[in-house]
Amino acid sequence: MSFTTLLKILSRHVWDVPVWHAGPMTSKTQEPTVARWVLARELRRLRGDRSAAQVAKALRSQPSSLGRWESGGPDGQVPGVARLEKLLEVYEADSEEAERLMSLREAARTPGWWQGHDVEKPYGTFIGLEEAAADVSAYEAQLIPGLLQTPDYTHAVVRAGHAPMRAPVEDISDRVAVRMKRQEAWLSRRTPHVWAIIGEAAPRTLVGGTDVMRDQLEHLLKLAEQQDVLTLQILPYAAGAHAAMELPAFTILEVADVGLSSVYLEGPTMDIFMDDPKDVTTYQRVFEHLRKSALNSSDSRALITEILEGLPS
Repeated sequence: MSFTTLLKILSRHVWDVPVWHAGPMTSKTQEPTVARWVLARELRRLRGDRSAAQVAKALRSQPSSLGRWESGGPDGQVPGVARLEKLLEVYEADSEEAERLMSLREAARTPGWWQGHDVEKPYGTFIGLEEAAADVSAYEAQLIPGLLQTPDYTHAVVRAGHAPMRAPVEDISDRVAVRMKRQEAWLSRRTPHVWAIIGEAAPRTLVGGTDVMRDQLEHLLKLAEQQDVLTLQILPYAAGAHAAMELPAFTILEVADVGLSSVYLEGPTMDIFMDDPKDVTTYQRVFEHLRKSALNSSDSRALITEILEGLPS
């Protein structure tokens, strides 16, 4: 994928997707992030061919408010009880559907554990989707993925990444704590299954020094043994040119219960979610090409062991 193609993708409204019917409530729709996403999609479905201006006029509100209610992303907003009741009245929703959507609203308003930390909305959305997902496909060219990091490795990464912003020690410690909590929760739930493809540069870069990297590689090998939750592949230097040459990292999250798939791109100044089926398919194809280019799981563990044994004592 060229950089120009990526810019074209990001230039779209990343949450503007074809609408669908959420169906019956499931355990996943009770997750706050998923509930907000499903509620937003249901409200867009109910609006049908009506213009946002037309509905906003009936509500005596602004089209921008309607746009936020129909966005499941970090820029979205859950409508208040009175607003939602009025909206459902305008849409002539029957009592059963109204009750279901009010339940979704209640679930969407439930705070996630991460809201007790200094977590920005996009990252909070990512954590919520990660917890609800059945499968996660992650590619990292330079770093060990967050879910697989040790505390010291995470601290070194976060400290280096936030040095230009002169982040206080407390902020760095909080981000480390959140990442460790994500890992703890993942291993406790045993879901999602994570398929991680890591560039060879990641295990070879001495992040935090030799001792930190030794612990990190040992931790990575232990996690790789837990194949019910993790499939690990290393993309070796010898693979040469590959499908993600111009992409430093991306994550595909799939919440199968509600037919929801999203691609997450994390950056220093903004995070991007894409759930347009065309975008998701593009990244899924890139990931499939990476799987074919990368070493298999056994050879990947062997390479990590070789790198680990080559570290200076």
